[in-house]
Parts: sequence; C-alpha cells; structure tokens
Amino acid sequence: MPKKKQKKRSVRRGHRPVAQRELVPQPRMSAPAETLRPEDDDDLIWEADPPPEFSIGGAAVDLKFATGTIPAVRLGFGELFAQERRRPIREGWGYTVELPAVLELLERIGDGRITAEDARSVLFKSADLLYDTLRCWESEEPDELRNACREAGGCVLCEQRRPRLDVWLDQADDRWQRLQQPEAYPFAAGRQGLHVTSCSVVTREMPSEYARPTGEDYVAALNAFSHTDDPYFGEDFEGSRSYPRFDVMTLDEARAWIAERTGPKGGRNYKRCQRCAPAL
Repeated sequence: MPKKKQKKRSVRRGHRPVAQRELVPQPRMSAPAETLRPEDDDDLIWEADPPPEFSIGGAAVDLKFATGTIPAVRLGFGELFAQERRRPIREGWGYTVELPAVLELLERIGDGRITAEDARSVLFKSADLLYDTLRCWESEEPDELRNACREAGGCVLCEQRRPRLDVWLDQADDRWQRLQQPEAYPFAAGRQGLHVTSCSVVTREMPSEYARPTGEDYVAALNAFSHTDDPYFGEDFEGSRSYPRFDVMTLDEARAWIAERTGPKGGRNYKRCQRCAPAL
C-alpha cells in the first residue's frame, strides 16, 4: 500500500522560528581557486615548510606616526593586482602589506592613537617610497609611463637607459661625419643590404640635416628612446629618419662587413642594392 503523506506541522502564531543573522558576514571567495589535490599525484609529499627565522620578501618600511612607530613593516609588489579595486599604481594597486601590520594599524585606530587618515597617508607615502626600489614602473602602461615621464621631465627608466642613448648618439654623430666624406667612405650598409654612399636609397633614408639633440630636444629624445618596447632593437626610435641609420664604411670596412656575412660555403646573408650595384 502507498505510504501516507506526512502532515506538515503547524506553527502557532508568535512562535515562528527566526533565522539567526551573522553579526560579521563570513568572507567568501569571489572565484574558486585552482588547487592541486594530493591524490592527483601520489609521488608528491605534502609537508609545510617551517617559518623562517628572519623576514623575507618585499621591503621593510618603518610606519612612523606622531604617537609611535610600527617598525619594519613588510611591503611587497607585483603578485596581487585586484581588478575589483584597480587604481593607479602610485595609489597602491599591486602592493601587498603583511597582515599583522594591518591588524596593528586597526588596533591603533580603534584605541584612538592614530586616525584612519593618518594610516592612509603613511601607507601612500610608503608606496611612493618603494615605487623605484620595487621597480613598480615596469608594470605601468607604456603610454601612461611615457606621459608621466614627459610631464615630470624624466623618470627612473630614462636615467637607467641614458648611457645607452648616449652611445647610440655617438654612433649617429660618427655616421653623419662619415657621410659628409663620400670619397673616404664610399659604402653604406643598412637593413636592406650594401649600397654606395651616393645611392638614392641612402639619400632618401638619411636626414638632409642632422645635429646631436641638446637641451629640451635631448630630453624629448631620451623620452622617446627609453619608452619604446625595446630600446635596443626598437623601431620607434631607431627607425626615425631624424638620425643617420646607415653604417658608412671605407673599402676595407665594407670588405670585412661582407666577410662577416658570408658563410663557409659561400652563402650570403646580405644583399647588394640592385639600383647602385656596389662593386668591391
């Protein structure tokens, strides 16, 4: 025989159960983390490493307030970039702060030794202090970094790449001086191969006038050079027709240039311009 349906228990008025609401909501993960389970690999040995006896990771900063200092707070950069709270890097995006120090900040705010604005100000100053030390500029958008550099008249990246630019400009000066002496330097080599110095291809690709940039022009050149995708092989700067780009050579230098690009079986890793047909 079919079982009888159980009757629902009636609830008298005034005695309806009320769900208990959490005073402090429990944290929830916004997305499940991908973790490797021990059963996924029987060969793995899961052992926790003991905590180190000294601080590691990030950089130590003293958080100084009028009422006291929280010493050697560990701040890091580059591991966590929360898209939900994206903001400029100089305003804290991408930084991490050790949790015990955060808790101590909250304790000091709670008992009135510091204000929330004091904590905010000191953390901002700490982030700015470590911006260069932790190489935070490497994570900036290239256009934003270039514009900020232009407004400030320079940046740490420019100072780092200034020596390379000076070497490149020395080479450009030498190319230009040689270009003015076609009798002594009759050959020119570029990305498309070997030419005579008077070739129309060389003339078209070389600037009609050139002077090494100085003053504000140098600052602009440094900005352009430093903020290319790759300043050593980049197109944005070295591809500019404002600078001599061909290697201008003597007869002996041109022969050495050919020898370096000729394989052991006579194969050539270069071209000769069909327009000027350089003969060596």
